[in-house]
Amino acid sequence: MSARAKVGLVILDGAGLAAPSPGNVVDRACMPVLFDLFDRYGMVPLRASGDAVGLFDGQAGNSEVGHLTLGMGRTVVSSLVAIDRAYRSGAWGKSPVWRGLRDETAQNGRIHILGLVSDAGVHGHWRTIVQAAELAGRGGFFTVVVHPVLDGVDAMRGSAPALLDTLRQALAARVPGALIGVVIGRAWFADRTGNRALARHLVDALLSADALPRFDRRLLDDFCRDNGERDFPAHRVDADIQLTPSEAVLVTSHRADRAVQTVEALAACCRVATLTSISPQVPAARVFFPTRSLSGGLAQALRARGIALTRIAENCKFPHVTYFFNGFRQSLGERQISIPDTPGGPETYPRMRVDETVDACRRVMTNGRETGFVVNIPNLDQVGHSGDVGLCRQAAEAVDHALSQIVAQARQAGWTLAITADHGNAERLLDDQGRGFGSHTANPVPFTIVTADGGRVEWAPGASGLDNVAPTMAALLGLDPGEIGDAPPLICRQRSLT
Repeated sequence: MSARAKVGLVILDGAGLAAPSPGNVVDRACMPVLFDLFDRYGMVPLRASGDAVGLFDGQAGNSEVGHLTLGMGRTVVSSLVAIDRAYRSGAWGKSPVWRGLRDETAQNGRIHILGLVSDAGVHGHWRTIVQAAELAGRGGFFTVVVHPVLDGVDAMRGSAPALLDTLRQALAARVPGALIGVVIGRAWFADRTGNRALARHLVDALLSADALPRFDRRLLDDFCRDNGERDFPAHRVDADIQLTPSEAVLVTSHRADRAVQTVEALAACCRVATLTSISPQVPAARVFFPTRSLSGGLAQALRARGIALTRIAENCKFPHVTYFFNGFRQSLGERQISIPDTPGGPETYPRMRVDETVDACRRVMTNGRETGFVVNIPNLDQVGHSGDVGLCRQAAEAVDHALSQIVAQARQAGWTLAITADHGNAERLLDDQGRGFGSHTANPVPFTIVTADGGRVEWAPGASGLDNVAPTMAALLGLDPGEIGDAPPLICRQRSLT
């Protein structure tokens, strides 16, 4: 019996496809190795945004839905869309969580709502904050205090003043009695490096809001001219908005990986509710839409055959190649190689930990015991959020060099590589006025297959998306692709790789 094929899935996080432009570093000049692979092996553009990954039509993709779709081999309705549908159907308003919160905080009948004021919908959305405030009023809370967290990372940098205006206008129209509390940048809310002091600072600001400087819109405008709003320090808007221990706080993030530190810091002093499952420190009775593990997908189908794909990523993207790729399961028995984040952050060191990532891939391909791996190379996304073309060019060159090393090792060790991305970012770093643009995009992403024998696969015709990747991986590994997800593989004829 011949040996099973060995296949690696390489995810170039944030590598979208777009026409050449001064703000596009995903091009032949910065990434010649990647584009030479396209020339030699062919390339298929994949849809990675909107309804193709379970988002609203036209909405830019993100790492959660991207990796979820890559792993499951089907489109899964995103938590943001599911929450919006529950609001419109009335199901959210009928949740027993409202009554439980109200009964626990009957002493003053007040609820605080803390959420990311963004129009990107990656971790939160201003519209969800308004919906939550409206339902809280219907749910028996006499006073609703909204604490806006400014974005400028997922949403376009500098968009915070206009988005804050939009939020305030919507609240005035739909929740007339709502108060605006503490305004603060996401640096203290959305950290995932493990620096819990940031979350404690945010909670302290809420608990001592009366002592904060008063918010002024002109101050925010001036701040955003020279800084990202993510670093805007805490200011208070209305009076009598200070959080009191034991009061109810609803955090409107619909993802766990950026909000967990804040939620746990709040849970130490308040009754915290969340939209989705963020931390075990929040009781299930206070979670409106608990996260449920999904059935099916590539990893589960492989596990049934005793096969596991080793997962490799820097810490900032590690949940994506494990928890999300596995369909909301932390592990399916695979070996996991988590690489520490870069000290000082990606904007200080745009190469990040790419050398350690390459070494990890090399060890997997040479140890003789592995069947496959999934690796995320995060630079184009993490540095891409800066909107700094010079920094992103350095990141792109580092990623391309890493790819050359991984491909060289794969050829030497007899591995096949599938190369793709989860969403776009670094292919559009400037907006139409030439200003830095660090947000995700709705552009397609590339997919190519570097075969172990140097041959070229025959591509299947028709439009394709990220959901086609898992069935394709199954075919490359010698499994029936029909067992994974709903989409067909991207190859219509595959020479034997076993």
